[in-house]
Amino acid sequence: MRVLFVDSGAGGFHYRYAFDISTTLKDKLRYKVKQVNPQRLSPRIIREYRPDVLLVVHGNRTPCKHVRFARSLGAKTVLWLVEDPYEIDLHRGEMVDSYDVVFTNERQAVTEYQHPRAYYLPWCCNPEVHRRLSVTKQYQSDLCFVGMGFPNRLLIINALAPLLKRLNVKLIGEWNRWGEVHPDLRKFVLPVVNNFYEVQKYFNGAKINLNIHRDPVEPPSGNSKGVGATSPNDRAFALAGCGAFQIVDSTRPDLLKCFEDEKEIIRFSNPDDLAKKIEYYLARPGLRGKIGDAAQKRAYGEHTYKHRFVEMFGKLGALPRRKEHRVSRKPVSYVFNTDFVIKDEIWSFQEPSRWR
Repeated sequence: MRVLFVDSGAGGFHYRYAFDISTTLKDKLRYKVKQVNPQRLSPRIIREYRPDVLLVVHGNRTPCKHVRFARSLGAKTVLWLVEDPYEIDLHRGEMVDSYDVVFTNERQAVTEYQHPRAYYLPWCCNPEVHRRLSVTKQYQSDLCFVGMGFPNRLLIINALAPLLKRLNVKLIGEWNRWGEVHPDLRKFVLPVVNNFYEVQKYFNGAKINLNIHRDPVEPPSGNSKGVGATSPNDRAFALAGCGAFQIVDSTRPDLLKCFEDEKEIIRFSNPDDLAKKIEYYLARPGLRGKIGDAAQKRAYGEHTYKHRFVEMFGKLGALPRRKEHRVSRKPVSYVFNTDFVIKDEIWSFQEPSRWR
């Protein structure tokens, strides 16, 4: 099967998961894949490559007219939204209506689109990337949080200042845009790290990884109707893939459909509860390791990109074959097979030089 994969066209985090998608399609599922930036997508590329499937991730920069052109040539078109509900205003209407099937990372967004084939597709991990590493002292910490310093996160972090100031803490990201970090914690802030391989080292070096979900409305972004959020973020799966121990807020109930509380993840309800659990688990390295092992086993067994694409193409395979238009030759027929047989092999992973 030929897949034309249109990435987000953005850097940083988006660049990293585009790599996960591309390599999974090529190496794990053995599809023929061409990856293109949305700014470079054109009718000529679509006509020459003749994809069976046009897969667009994120989609904000991909012209809808090119998607409709691909459909006119017989391609099945898929949109995977990964920034819901924060950018949901940009997705409604023409954007989602241009695709045969739409998948979103947020369960609460599905009904918002009023699309006959819109589905919830949780985040996931890539075992070739999200894995255990031995790291040097500079990456080690008692507690680490990787992410932007959004207001709800600042409230929690600052409330913990009396405890955290006595620990080895690392706050990775931009923390002074929406407020100020407590003076006692400013020494722990490290610059934004777009290189995931550096971030992964901090994940692996932390005794406790803190995971606080972003508020769906504040700060204001592209969610003017205030659509709620109940689904877990990508960090929950990345940490699990690394076998890392994580304490995560209890605001996303869908997380419990993916991981078991107290056995694969630990949840907290408020700053006081979090402080108690930080102290409790810091004193129990064996228990932290056991929970991290269980999380990784669950992630590798149920929550990889391969698992998500099996589900995705299973939905796509149920669509009727569309007749091709505007071209003289008959399209090549194909069959979607959701019973993928993948050998247990260790795939080589070459780190792109620009990520080093």
